[in-house]
Amino acid sequence: MTDHLAFGKRVKFYRERRGLHQWQLGELLGRSEDWVYRVEAGRIPVNNVKMLMDLADALRIHLEDLQGAARLLEDEGNGKGSVPAVRSALMQSRCLSGWLFDGRESPRLERMAADVERAWSLFQSSKYARLGAVLPGLLADARLTTHTNTSGPERTRALRWFALAQHVAAVYLRKLGETNLAWTAIDQGDIAATETEDPAVILAVRRGVAHVQLGAGLAREAVVVTEDAARGIAREWWKSSPVALSVYGTLYLNGAVAAARMRDRSLTNHMLHKAGAAADRLGADGNEMWTSFGPANVEIHRLATALEFEDVQAAVAMAPHVKAIGLVGDARIVTHRRRSRIDPRRVS
Repeated sequence: MTDHLAFGKRVKFYRERRGLHQWQLGELLGRSEDWVYRVEAGRIPVNNVKMLMDLADALRIHLEDLQGAARLLEDEGNGKGSVPAVRSALMQSRCLSGWLFDGRESPRLERMAADVERAWSLFQSSKYARLGAVLPGLLADARLTTHTNTSGPERTRALRWFALAQHVAAVYLRKLGETNLAWTAIDQGDIAATETEDPAVILAVRRGVAHVQLGAGLAREAVVVTEDAARGIAREWWKSSPVALSVYGTLYLNGAVAAARMRDRSLTNHMLHKAGAAADRLGADGNEMWTSFGPANVEIHRLATALEFEDVQAAVAMAPHVKAIGLVGDARIVTHRRRSRIDPRRVS
């Protein structure tokens, strides 16, 4: 209902709905009445994630309600028709999924691998409308492959691509503010990933779980998922391959953001140290299993968490270094995406 309103007017709407005066909201936030007035008048921005979360808590609304509908579908069309179709594709009952499965044949696993790769490429290229258009069919095909491949290595491969398809659906839905649907997608993906007993897939999807939890304002839960996922793998496994280093490192980067939102500086630094160790061992930026992980991404997260703690001096000191390596890192990642495809046999 408030998606058409500017941010400040949205704050005012929810404040008045709760029956608060500006001075009362200011007291809940440790801010002045004048600060609330200026926010509502659109005179000052609220960009700090912690403050956004505190504001949403004070107004007793979800963070997505405060931010409004995501405007991410500008690459083509408005994408609104894709969300109901994705919802149908997530339903396990044919009665609920409707026409999507009628007459549909299970694809070959090689095609599933290519289709999941394409979906992640669209997500990383910010082509959200195109991704929304292909997701319903991808999710339907992924589910059919798990129905037709019931044993042996083929069953494991089917579950792998099902889990990774659910993962990309979850991060897409979170981008759109569809938190409940994102929960559904990542929960189904996590169940399938666990059944594969493949550490790379499990860590990749657990990162997705924590990502969705962060979107719902559940930072503590996201930290717990991060730590539990890391403890659940063999002690030295994370060093075993570029894929292992990348999924392990991005898991901890996500955990660092969650820890920063808890205002736990020590835990944030611990998470960044773990990610940094993986990046140093990897040695260069890459895109294994669509992680965009490497030294550049770690430094960007160091800067982001410094800003989260409002440590301006540290952020200013880091910025030139991050800018320098970020430009190189982005070039390496783009080159990696254009010149190579993820070999399904390497995702182990």
